[in-house]
Amino acid sequence: MITPTQDRTSRIIQTGMLIEQNVEARYLRVGRAFTYGPIRRLFEEYAAEVRDHARILSRHLRDRDGGRNLVRQSGRRRRPRAAEGPPILNPVSLYAAFDEAFRAAERAIIFHRRGTDQVEDRYLRKFMGVLAGDHSFHLDILGHLLADIRDRPMHLTPGRKLAPVDVPWVAAMFEGVVPPWRREAESETGPRHWFINYM
Repeated sequence: MITPTQDRTSRIIQTGMLIEQNVEARYLRVGRAFTYGPIRRLFEEYAAEVRDHARILSRHLRDRDGGRNLVRQSGRRRRPRAAEGPPILNPVSLYAAFDEAFRAAERAIIFHRRGTDQVEDRYLRKFMGVLAGDHSFHLDILGHLLADIRDRPMHLTPGRKLAPVDVPWVAAMFEGVVPPWRREAESETGPRHWFINYM
């Protein structure tokens, strides 16, 4: 028999899955507007992380009483798909898409933080705290990215993608270089593997 507490937890997990899928789709929409490879890769990496969040939540749901039916009903998609919306063909529409992605991630942070007080399973509670932390981390990086590209000249390529937006520190992160605003005095002398370890 499913208790009211179990039913509430299942609803929280299902809602969490939908929220993660929404964040993933919005990250993909923004990332695919760029021709600059490292920025596209950054959004793809973050979208993949969020997709893993939804997958793990799905496992939590499946392992609960009656959870297998709920997982089937949720219809978790297998192929990553960008959010729908008008084409991103100018800086204004790009900034609007960024804003939608930020708001989706902020909603995820609020939801997961509240969820840590509403579920009894300590492993699920801990995982939801991790999810909130991951989204906060993403927003930190993406906020600096937006600030760096804002008001830069852009034009459309023949493939109708925005270019050029060359942001060297994004490419450097994939080589293990810590972004300047995240460096601490004690880490300057040590190896800079922060980003690679995180990914």
